[in-house]
Amino acid sequence: MIVGIADPLRFILDLLAFFSIYLMLSISLNLEYGYTGIPNFGKVLFFAGGAFIVGATTTRLLLFFMGLSSKNYCNFNVLYASEVTNQLASNPILSITIFAAMLLAGAAVGGLLGYVASYPAIRLRETYLGITLLASGELLRIVARNYDPLICGTLGVSVPDVFAWIPVSIKEAVQVAIMLAIALLIWVFVERLARSPFGRLIRAVRDNEIAAESYGKDVVNVRMKILVIGSAIAGIAGVLYALYVRSVHADDFMPLRTFIVWVMVILGGAGNNAGAAVGSFIYVLTERLIMQYKHYIVVPFDVNYVSYIVFGAILILMLMFKPKGLLPEKPSRTLDFEKIIKRIEKRKS
Repeated sequence: MIVGIADPLRFILDLLAFFSIYLMLSISLNLEYGYTGIPNFGKVLFFAGGAFIVGATTTRLLLFFMGLSSKNYCNFNVLYASEVTNQLASNPILSITIFAAMLLAGAAVGGLLGYVASYPAIRLRETYLGITLLASGELLRIVARNYDPLICGTLGVSVPDVFAWIPVSIKEAVQVAIMLAIALLIWVFVERLARSPFGRLIRAVRDNEIAAESYGKDVVNVRMKILVIGSAIAGIAGVLYALYVRSVHADDFMPLRTFIVWVMVILGGAGNNAGAAVGSFIYVLTERLIMQYKHYIVVPFDVNYVSYIVFGAILILMLMFKPKGLLPEKPSRTLDFEKIIKRIEKRKS
């Protein structure tokens, strides 16, 4: 039992839900920056893309399938989402179909945004590339905030509960378990990708771009592929975030989100997927604990900024004293040369 927390089970479920979301974001950034050397300061662009597709289409699509009107959607979207949720409670097949469709749509939108963003940006050097991606992320938020038909501008939209068909007593636990399973599958996928021949190629691009080109490798194409893959993963994270909090607001996707993910990767260790997972867990656990105990924290400013100050200080200390993170990058284990040499010696003998 967690001392001082009124509902430990609720705390743990909330912790695991946000950990699964940030795990996907940190893993995708680690793939882009840690393994390939792409300074993606616009990670929130692709995260928001997945969330926005859920907010813009889920309720509207379900209203269409159910033969209901979506007139004055922005004024009555809360009522519409509630009505749709009531319908989904008795239709598990439709609920599962919509959930799967949103995951695919989020991955597609994230990947498409990554592909579009890569064209003007990927040929730039690191500094200019990072600035271009940062500006792209903020551009999407501004569009969503001011273009009402997307997610109703500053009002935001409510998202129906696609898990409403599950009994209330276990609904949240099942949803969190599914989110965590998806995050772990993505972790395994990226880990296997990093240990594949393609993984060696992207590390070669990161370490010495000119040398990679001299061996006939298309560096621009490789970096574009990685940005599309990482962006698709972030899009899936955005879908799960929107379905978990059951609302989408443009201002939830400020550039600060990107730098939170950077803190996770730097804290855990760039170029190491286990490090990215550790960094995301440390951040989410600390943030959740601060939110639980913020009423007991006395500071001369808004207590909600405590976590930013804490991790800002941690980031500075890590860069000063342990720049490779808690779990530094290790050599690829795709080939164990010692075992190969021993086998050759045995054959000779």
